[in-house]
Amino acid sequence: MAAKVAGGRKRGTAAACLDGSGGDDPFFFALKRGRCSPEADVAADLGVSLEFDPVDALQLIFPGADPQLLQGYYEASGNVLDAAIRGFKDYLASGLATTSDDAASSGGTVKSDVPAINTPTNGSEWAELVVKEMYSAKNLVDAKDRAFRILELFDKSTANCNTPDEKHKMHEEHKILKQMLGGLLHQNGVLKRAFLIQHNRLKDYQNMVQERSQFKEIVDKYQQQIKALEDRNYALSFYLEQSKQGNSICGYRNPDVF
Repeated sequence: MAAKVAGGRKRGTAAACLDGSGGDDPFFFALKRGRCSPEADVAADLGVSLEFDPVDALQLIFPGADPQLLQGYYEASGNVLDAAIRGFKDYLASGLATTSDDAASSGGTVKSDVPAINTPTNGSEWAELVVKEMYSAKNLVDAKDRAFRILELFDKSTANCNTPDEKHKMHEEHKILKQMLGGLLHQNGVLKRAFLIQHNRLKDYQNMVQERSQFKEIVDKYQQQIKALEDRNYALSFYLEQSKQGNSICGYRNPDVF
């Protein structure tokens, strides 16, 4: 009997969601909103429940991946699960994940996405590496991923410091590096927003040029019609003047002639 009641409740809930008859009930609104969201579509395709935390859902999709790396991809994608999945798939396809896992398992240094470079030894070299990585980033997600790998490389290098002076020096350089990364990421976001604004302005300008071209065609068409009407009006005026002159000649004719 309890199974029948539960089955009836499930069928009733599904029917209410499909018919849109949930009214103002927040449960039906949240359920319907979840069914229409892109995260829900991806989760439904992969068999993931929406009750999971996004990072937990990503761990179910990519078992064995670093939770911090998954969290970074999720935040970098604008908290969109579908975009985070695509970004991490691209990361796995690029072969960077295999290199990072091999370096971590062997206890070596995690390499950055740059061709065969040595670990920087001072602040200027770290700054040069940061600028080079940020300049090579293709988008905001790639920039955050590169920043995460640089910080991971820096943490590995600080673990090898032995003396307190070296640790203090590396700690200060670590703080400066984090500030530089934060500033570069902020500038990257500002440039991205400026690019979107400029793109929208260019699109509006193109629409204005197109509308102006259409208006010009309409004006030319009306001018041609006006010119045709003026020619027709002139012809009608000429014929009317001739007809008036003919009538005046007939009016002055002597009636005694006939």
